[in-house]
Amino acid sequence: MESHIMGDLAPELAEQLETHLRQCDACQRRYEEQKRLIALLQRVFATKRRFA
Repeated sequence: MESHIMGDLAPELAEQLETHLRQCDACQRRYEEQKRLIALLQRVFATKRRFA
């Protein structure tokens, strides 16, 4: 999931993951949580770099 969120997943695997996420509520929730966490970490590290 993390690779997909970061844009590093091969297109055919991304398509398979997206298909699964449309069918599996539990994985969709986990994916959304991972997306929020990654976005938060990116903001934290971007802020740290500005003040370093």
